[in-house]
Amino acid sequence: MALSKTQTRRLGGILSIMFGDSMPSEVLTELIKEGYVEIVKDKALLSQKGMDEKRRLCTLAGLNIAYSSERNSGEAPQENKDISTKAADSAS
Repeated sequence: MALSKTQTRRLGGILSIMFGDSMPSEVLTELIKEGYVEIVKDKALLSQKGMDEKRRLCTLAGLNIAYSSERNSGEAPQENKDISTKAADSAS
C-alpha cells in the first residue's frame, strides 16, 4: 500500500531521528507537536508514540526497520533459510 504525502513526510522524519540525519526544522517541529519526538538533553528521541507510529507506517509501506534493541526485546527471531535449504528440508 502506498503512503499518503503526510504519512511519507512523517515516516521520513521519524527515520531521520532514528538514524541521526538532518531534516527541515518544520518537519521536526511538527513531529514534536504531534508527540512523536521528545527533546532530551538537546537530543531528539522518538517517544513511545513515535515508535508505534514508525511500526505502523513501516508495516503499511512493507518495510522492516527497527532499532537493534527492538529486535532483541523478547521476540523470537525468525529464521531466514534460503530457498535451497528449504527445498532440501522438504525433500527429506
